Amino acid sequence: MEAGETDWNRVWAEMIRENHSVPGFRTGRDLWGKRRVAAEYRVPAERVAATLALLPLASGISVLDIGAGPGTLALPIAGRVKSVTAVEPAAGMVSVIEEKTGASGQKNIRVVQKRWEAVVPARDLEGPYDLVIASFSLAMEDLAAALKKMDAVSSESVHLFWFADLPGWERHYLEIWPSLHGAPYCPVPKADVVFNLLWQMGLHPNLSMMPLFEEEHFRDLEEALVHYAPKFGVTDAGQEKVVREALGWWLVAEGDGLVMRERSRAAHIWWEKEED
Repeated sequence: MEAGETDWNRVWAEMIRENHSVPGFRTGRDLWGKRRVAAEYRVPAERVAATLALLPLASGISVLDIGAGPGTLALPIAGRVKSVTAVEPAAGMVSVIEEKTGASGQKNIRVVQKRWEAVVPARDLEGPYDLVIASFSLAMEDLAAALKKMDAVSSESVHLFWFADLPGWERHYLEIWPSLHGAPYCPVPKADVVFNLLWQMGLHPNLSMMPLFEEEHFRDLEEALVHYAPKFGVTDAGQEKVVREALGWWLVAEGDGLVMRERSRAAHIWWEKEED
Protein backbone atom coordinates (compact mmCIF):
# COMPACT_ATOMS: atom_id res chain seq x y z
CA MET A 1 0.00 0.00 0.00
CA GLU A 2 1.38 3.38 -1.01
CA ALA A 3 1.82 6.24 1.44
CA GLY A 4 -1.37 8.25 1.72
CA GLU A 5 -3.51 5.51 0.18
CA THR A 6 -6.76 4.72 1.95
CA ASP A 7 -6.58 1.51 3.97
CA TRP A 8 -9.98 0.07 3.12
CA ASN A 9 -9.68 -2.81 5.56
CA ARG A 10 -9.14 -0.28 8.33
CA VAL A 11 -12.13 1.78 7.14
CA TRP A 12 -14.27 -1.36 7.26
CA ALA A 13 -12.97 -2.42 10.68
CA GLU A 14 -13.59 0.99 12.24
CA MET A 15 -17.15 1.12 10.94
CA ILE A 16 -17.86 -2.43 12.12
CA ARG A 17 -16.48 -1.62 15.57
CA GLU A 18 -18.68 1.47 15.73
CA ASN A 19 -21.69 -0.60 14.70
CA HIS A 20 -20.97 -3.32 17.26
CA SER A 21 -20.38 -0.79 20.06
CA VAL A 22 -23.83 0.78 19.71
CA PRO A 23 -25.83 0.34 22.94
CA GLY A 24 -28.36 -2.45 22.45
CA PHE A 25 -26.37 -4.12 19.65
CA ARG A 26 -26.69 -7.90 19.36
CA THR A 27 -24.57 -10.13 17.16
CA GLY A 28 -26.33 -12.32 14.63
CA ARG A 29 -25.30 -15.35 16.66
CA ASP A 30 -27.09 -13.91 19.71
CA LEU A 31 -30.10 -12.62 17.80
CA TRP A 32 -30.71 -15.91 16.00
CA GLY A 33 -29.57 -18.21 18.80
CA LYS A 34 -33.07 -19.49 19.59
CA ARG A 35 -34.81 -21.73 17.12
CA ARG A 36 -38.16 -19.96 17.59
CA VAL A 37 -36.68 -16.62 16.51
CA ALA A 38 -34.61 -18.18 13.71
CA ALA A 39 -37.68 -19.91 12.29
CA GLU A 40 -39.27 -16.48 11.73
CA TYR A 41 -36.44 -15.35 9.45
CA ARG A 42 -37.87 -14.92 5.98
CA VAL A 43 -36.58 -13.72 2.61
CA PRO A 44 -39.01 -12.99 -0.25
CA ALA A 45 -39.10 -15.83 -2.78
CA GLU A 46 -38.49 -13.34 -5.59
CA ARG A 47 -35.23 -12.24 -3.99
CA VAL A 48 -34.06 -15.83 -3.55
CA ALA A 49 -34.87 -16.60 -7.20
CA ALA A 50 -33.06 -13.46 -8.38
CA THR A 51 -30.00 -14.38 -6.33
CA LEU A 52 -29.90 -17.96 -7.60
CA ALA A 53 -30.13 -16.69 -11.18
CA LEU A 54 -26.87 -14.79 -10.67
CA LEU A 55 -24.91 -17.84 -9.53
CA PRO A 56 -23.08 -20.29 -11.86
CA LEU A 57 -24.85 -23.39 -10.57
CA ALA A 58 -24.30 -26.79 -12.20
CA SER A 59 -25.04 -30.37 -11.22
CA GLY A 60 -21.44 -31.43 -10.66
CA ILE A 61 -20.13 -28.57 -8.50
CA SER A 62 -19.46 -28.13 -4.79
CA VAL A 63 -20.68 -24.99 -3.00
CA LEU A 64 -19.68 -23.25 0.23
CA ASP A 65 -22.35 -20.97 1.71
CA ILE A 66 -20.92 -18.67 4.41
CA GLY A 67 -23.45 -17.29 6.86
CA ALA A 68 -26.11 -19.65 5.55
CA GLY A 69 -28.83 -18.59 7.99
CA PRO A 70 -31.78 -21.03 7.96
CA GLY A 71 -30.73 -22.39 4.58
CA THR A 72 -32.26 -19.60 2.48
CA LEU A 73 -29.85 -20.29 -0.39
CA ALA A 74 -28.25 -23.56 0.71
CA LEU A 75 -31.46 -25.58 0.53
CA PRO A 76 -32.54 -24.64 -3.03
CA ILE A 77 -28.93 -24.78 -4.21
CA ALA A 78 -28.52 -28.31 -2.83
CA GLY A 79 -31.12 -29.57 -5.28
CA ARG A 80 -29.08 -28.29 -8.22
CA VAL A 81 -25.47 -29.13 -7.31
CA LYS A 82 -23.33 -32.02 -6.08
CA SER A 83 -22.83 -30.81 -2.50
CA VAL A 84 -23.24 -27.81 -0.20
CA THR A 85 -21.31 -26.92 2.94
CA ALA A 86 -23.19 -24.36 5.04
CA VAL A 87 -21.19 -22.35 7.58
CA GLU A 88 -23.49 -20.80 10.19
CA PRO A 89 -22.67 -19.80 13.80
CA ALA A 90 -26.18 -19.27 15.24
CA ALA A 91 -27.57 -22.34 17.00
CA GLY A 92 -31.16 -21.45 16.11
CA MET A 93 -30.35 -21.15 12.42
CA VAL A 94 -28.46 -24.45 12.43
CA SER A 95 -31.44 -26.11 14.08
CA VAL A 96 -33.73 -24.83 11.32
CA ILE A 97 -31.37 -26.00 8.56
CA GLU A 98 -31.09 -29.47 10.07
CA GLU A 99 -34.85 -29.69 10.54
CA LYS A 100 -35.51 -28.68 6.93
CA THR A 101 -32.88 -31.02 5.47
CA GLY A 102 -34.28 -33.86 7.55
CA ALA A 103 -37.81 -33.16 6.36
CA SER A 104 -36.76 -32.92 2.71
CA GLY A 105 -34.44 -35.91 2.83
CA GLN A 106 -31.54 -33.96 1.35
CA LYS A 107 -28.26 -35.75 2.03
CA ASN A 108 -25.81 -33.42 0.31
CA ILE A 109 -25.80 -30.54 2.83
CA ARG A 110 -23.12 -30.43 5.51
CA VAL A 111 -23.37 -27.83 8.30
CA VAL A 112 -20.40 -26.29 10.09
CA GLN A 113 -21.57 -24.38 13.17
CA LYS A 114 -18.85 -21.74 13.43
CA ARG A 115 -18.12 -18.12 12.69
CA TRP A 116 -16.21 -17.80 9.43
CA GLU A 117 -13.34 -16.19 11.32
CA ALA A 118 -13.02 -19.34 13.46
CA VAL A 119 -13.13 -21.81 10.57
CA VAL A 120 -9.86 -23.64 9.89
CA PRO A 121 -10.19 -24.88 6.30
CA ALA A 122 -7.89 -27.89 6.68
CA ARG A 123 -9.86 -29.09 9.71
CA ASP A 124 -13.42 -27.87 9.18
CA LEU A 125 -13.96 -27.84 5.43
CA GLU A 126 -13.81 -30.29 2.53
CA GLY A 127 -12.64 -27.87 -0.13
CA PRO A 128 -11.70 -26.53 -2.47
CA TYR A 129 -15.18 -25.47 -3.58
CA ASP A 130 -16.18 -24.56 -7.10
CA LEU A 131 -18.42 -21.79 -5.80
CA VAL A 132 -18.13 -19.78 -2.57
CA ILE A 133 -21.04 -17.55 -1.49
CA ALA A 134 -21.41 -14.99 1.30
CA SER A 135 -24.88 -13.46 1.10
CA PHE A 136 -25.42 -10.55 3.51
CA SER A 137 -23.07 -12.16 6.02
CA LEU A 138 -20.03 -9.85 6.06
CA ALA A 139 -20.10 -8.90 9.74
CA MET A 140 -16.46 -9.79 10.47
CA GLU A 141 -14.12 -7.03 11.64
CA ASP A 142 -11.06 -8.15 9.66
CA LEU A 143 -12.71 -8.35 6.27
CA ALA A 144 -9.43 -8.71 4.36
CA ALA A 145 -8.59 -11.90 6.25
CA ALA A 146 -12.10 -13.24 5.68
CA LEU A 147 -11.94 -12.52 1.95
CA LYS A 148 -8.50 -14.09 1.62
CA LYS A 149 -9.83 -17.25 3.24
CA MET A 150 -12.80 -17.30 0.86
CA ASP A 151 -10.48 -16.91 -2.10
CA ALA A 152 -8.18 -19.63 -0.81
CA VAL A 153 -10.93 -22.26 -0.52
CA SER A 154 -12.46 -21.47 -3.92
CA SER A 155 -11.34 -23.17 -7.12
CA GLU A 156 -13.60 -21.23 -9.51
CA SER A 157 -15.39 -18.13 -8.18
CA VAL A 158 -16.50 -16.20 -5.09
CA HIS A 159 -19.82 -14.33 -4.97
CA LEU A 160 -20.69 -11.72 -2.35
CA PHE A 161 -24.00 -9.96 -1.79
CA TRP A 162 -24.01 -6.86 0.39
CA PHE A 163 -25.89 -3.64 1.03
CA ALA A 164 -25.26 -0.80 -1.41
CA ASP A 165 -27.30 1.73 0.55
CA LEU A 166 -29.34 1.81 3.75
CA PRO A 167 -31.72 -1.18 3.90
CA GLY A 168 -35.12 -0.64 5.45
CA TRP A 169 -34.16 -2.04 8.83
CA GLU A 170 -31.21 0.36 9.13
CA ARG A 171 -33.43 3.31 8.25
CA HIS A 172 -35.73 2.22 11.05
CA TYR A 173 -32.81 1.80 13.45
CA LEU A 174 -31.59 5.32 12.66
CA GLU A 175 -35.07 6.67 13.30
CA ILE A 176 -35.79 5.25 16.75
CA TRP A 177 -32.53 3.85 18.19
CA PRO A 178 -31.84 7.04 20.21
CA SER A 179 -35.27 6.75 21.84
CA LEU A 180 -34.71 3.07 22.54
CA HIS A 181 -31.11 3.04 23.75
CA GLY A 182 -30.11 6.65 24.38
CA ALA A 183 -27.52 6.69 21.59
CA PRO A 184 -27.55 6.95 17.78
CA TYR A 185 -27.31 3.87 15.61
CA CYS A 186 -24.15 3.50 13.50
CA PRO A 187 -24.79 1.80 10.13
CA VAL A 188 -22.66 -1.04 8.79
CA PRO A 189 -20.16 -0.21 6.02
CA LYS A 190 -21.54 -0.65 2.55
CA ALA A 191 -20.54 -2.33 -0.72
CA ASP A 192 -18.27 0.50 -1.86
CA VAL A 193 -15.85 -0.38 0.94
CA VAL A 194 -15.96 -4.09 0.01
CA PHE A 195 -15.27 -3.37 -3.66
CA ASN A 196 -12.42 -0.96 -2.93
CA LEU A 197 -10.84 -3.40 -0.48
CA LEU A 198 -10.97 -6.26 -2.99
CA TRP A 199 -9.38 -4.05 -5.63
CA GLN A 200 -6.70 -3.05 -3.15
CA MET A 201 -6.08 -6.74 -2.47
CA GLY A 202 -5.55 -7.36 -6.19
CA LEU A 203 -8.64 -9.54 -6.65
CA HIS A 204 -10.20 -7.34 -9.40
CA PRO A 205 -13.89 -7.93 -8.70
CA ASN A 206 -16.94 -7.50 -10.90
CA LEU A 207 -19.93 -5.57 -9.61
CA SER A 208 -23.60 -5.31 -10.50
CA MET A 209 -26.51 -3.72 -8.69
CA MET A 210 -29.80 -5.35 -7.78
CA PRO A 211 -32.98 -4.17 -6.05
CA LEU A 212 -33.39 -5.36 -2.47
CA PHE A 213 -36.99 -5.93 -1.47
CA GLU A 214 -38.04 -6.58 2.11
CA GLU A 215 -41.58 -7.65 2.83
CA GLU A 216 -43.14 -8.98 6.03
CA HIS A 217 -46.81 -9.86 6.58
CA PHE A 218 -48.52 -9.92 9.97
CA ARG A 219 -52.00 -10.69 11.26
CA ASP A 220 -51.97 -7.69 13.59
CA LEU A 221 -49.76 -5.23 15.46
CA GLU A 222 -49.10 -7.67 18.30
CA GLU A 223 -47.64 -10.28 15.97
CA ALA A 224 -45.47 -7.61 14.36
CA LEU A 225 -44.26 -6.46 17.77
CA VAL A 226 -43.23 -9.99 18.75
CA HIS A 227 -41.30 -10.24 15.48
CA TYR A 228 -39.49 -6.90 15.68
CA ALA A 229 -38.87 -6.45 19.41
CA PRO A 230 -35.76 -8.70 19.53
CA LYS A 231 -34.27 -6.97 16.48
CA PHE A 232 -34.56 -3.59 18.21
CA GLY A 233 -33.06 -4.88 21.46
CA VAL A 234 -36.26 -4.38 23.45
CA THR A 235 -35.85 -5.32 27.12
CA ASP A 236 -38.44 -3.21 28.97
CA ALA A 237 -41.94 -1.78 28.69
CA GLY A 238 -40.72 1.68 27.73
CA GLN A 239 -38.78 0.35 24.75
CA GLU A 240 -41.71 -1.82 23.76
CA LYS A 241 -43.91 1.29 23.67
CA VAL A 242 -41.43 3.06 21.35
CA VAL A 243 -41.38 0.13 18.90
CA ARG A 244 -45.15 -0.29 19.06
CA GLU A 245 -45.69 3.37 18.14
CA ALA A 246 -43.11 3.17 15.33
CA LEU A 247 -44.74 0.07 13.88
CA GLY A 248 -47.97 2.03 13.76
CA TRP A 249 -46.24 4.45 11.35
CA TRP A 250 -44.34 1.87 9.31
CA LEU A 251 -46.92 -0.88 8.79
CA VAL A 252 -49.50 -0.62 6.03
CA ALA A 253 -52.96 -2.17 6.27
CA GLU A 254 -53.55 -4.70 3.51
CA GLY A 255 -56.44 -7.14 3.35
CA ASP A 256 -57.00 -8.62 6.79
CA GLY A 257 -53.48 -7.86 8.04
CA LEU A 258 -50.51 -5.54 8.05
CA VAL A 259 -47.49 -5.37 5.75
CA MET A 260 -43.98 -3.96 6.15
CA ARG A 261 -42.45 -3.14 2.76
CA GLU A 262 -39.05 -1.59 2.17
CA ARG A 263 -36.90 -1.19 -0.90
CA SER A 264 -33.21 -0.46 -1.21
CA ARG A 265 -30.25 -1.54 -3.35
CA ALA A 266 -27.75 -4.34 -2.97
CA ALA A 267 -24.49 -5.14 -4.73
CA HIS A 268 -23.46 -8.44 -6.25
CA ILE A 269 -19.67 -8.51 -6.12
CA TRP A 270 -17.83 -11.48 -7.58
CA TRP A 271 -14.52 -12.59 -8.96
CA GLU A 272 -13.22 -15.64 -10.74
CA LYS A 273 -10.03 -17.37 -9.73
CA GLU A 274 -7.14 -16.53 -11.99
CA GLU A 275 -4.77 -19.24 -13.12
CA ASP A 276 -1.36 -19.12 -11.45
